[in-house]
Amino acid sequence: MSTLIPCLAFVPSHLYSNIIKSDSFHGTSSLASVTGELETCEKDGTKTDNTSQDEVTSQQELSVNFRRGLDEFAVQKDLISSEDDADSLFPSSPAHTFSSPAEYDKSKFQLDDRVQFWIDYNRNGTMTEEDFQSTIAGVAGRFAAGGNDARQYWLRHLSRTGYFFANAALGSVASLVQQKLHSDGEGEDNFVKAMATSGVILRLLSEAALSYEQDYDNIKKGKYKEPHDMYTLNAQNNPLSFGRQTARFVAEAMGTMARRNRASEEDKRARIRDDGRYPAYYHTAFHYQTNGWMSRESANVYETSTETLFLGRQDAMQRTALVPLVAHARQQRGRPHGSGRKPLRVLEVACGTGRFMTFARDNLPPDSEFTAVDLSPFYLQKVKENDRNWRSLQRDRSIKPVQIVHAKGEDLPFAEEHFDAVVCMYLYHEIPREVRAQIAAEMARVTKKGGRVILTDSLQKGDRPVNDNTMGNFEKMNEPFYRDYIEDFLPRHFEDAGLECLTKTVLSSTKTLTFGKPL
Repeated sequence: MSTLIPCLAFVPSHLYSNIIKSDSFHGTSSLASVTGELETCEKDGTKTDNTSQDEVTSQQELSVNFRRGLDEFAVQKDLISSEDDADSLFPSSPAHTFSSPAEYDKSKFQLDDRVQFWIDYNRNGTMTEEDFQSTIAGVAGRFAAGGNDARQYWLRHLSRTGYFFANAALGSVASLVQQKLHSDGEGEDNFVKAMATSGVILRLLSEAALSYEQDYDNIKKGKYKEPHDMYTLNAQNNPLSFGRQTARFVAEAMGTMARRNRASEEDKRARIRDDGRYPAYYHTAFHYQTNGWMSRESANVYETSTETLFLGRQDAMQRTALVPLVAHARQQRGRPHGSGRKPLRVLEVACGTGRFMTFARDNLPPDSEFTAVDLSPFYLQKVKENDRNWRSLQRDRSIKPVQIVHAKGEDLPFAEEHFDAVVCMYLYHEIPREVRAQIAAEMARVTKKGGRVILTDSLQKGDRPVNDNTMGNFEKMNEPFYRDYIEDFLPRHFEDAGLECLTKTVLSSTKTLTFGKPL
């Protein structure tokens, strides 16, 4: 490697550029290519009417020196065996300047105060069980002192956490009993036992409490409204529904934990008829769910499963995407009527069950047009059910249903600049890096000039330093792209697609990044 630097000191500028940019920089084919260009350069060094003899001599001397250095480099080329080695010589990528994705985000986005709060919370992992209890008590005290609305919110969400905590306990006990009965063994890495410790439980409860406080603060400041189902009884929010969902969850949890503890190759694959519609990454049984995303069982229990995992804070984490979405909608609706104002068009890519879209519809004008895209027909059916339930609670019966589209994010079937805002939630950690770039480009393509692209997903390295050394373990829940995701500089995909970085917020285990499409 040491011979490469003096070698490049004698390279004409256009050759230097070609060496650096060459896809085959690390192999002998690169050397042959550069040598060929060098021979052309040497031939061009002959004297012409417009070239002085000194210039010809100088070019020839550069060629000789470069060839000598190139020969030395060819002997030692095995010293540069990876792209990382080459990058260390030419530190042009963000990975060289920034130590983590979070640090890169800091250089690109306007950060709200919650970003630093969650960086600092239990930063060194030294908080004790007593500290977590004190945190919960502090949040409870502030809600109690915040007036009737605050107390109502807190009591409602306490009961919410209690319900999902009960689900977690039932699912854990059922899974452990199943292991004993079937002699599956607990293995060295039993997930249930690892999570069922007082320290972990108190930490999760403290994060739920802080998440509710942040969510309520956004509501109190008018950034978005309370969720439609916070107080109302409806088809999805009544004792019978809760009992049915608990039974479904326990049954699914037993299967999920059994597959997770076995972790066989068969358990990791979803059984999908390969007709060309589903990319290779989609054949993964993510989270060890029943057949991944391609089953009615996983679709029916998905919302309950994720909320149980997070002890009730999943909805609050998703609602962080409402802040930029609602702000943009208000800005657009504030335009003069003579400016050709039309109903807002909102797209959600990889919409899952459509839960977030009901929150968006709580807050955006009734004439807004919503489109939901997903690859799972089973989850799209849940979108229809959630949307139907939401519309049943509205006084305005003229509100249009969500448009349902079965498609993949890297090939959106919409015209350019069709939507005012595009939202993508919890997709990027489940797809390969090159697909992340493709979907970013597609979302940018279908967004109007001046529009917004909002990405909500799991935290990455640096977002919560206390988790940096362990967050990659989520890969064990059959998330094959997760370790790459937590290292990926996400804004680069969107900047490459022509978007600008705007804002970032964090809530517990979730980050939301907002991008704008220039006018």
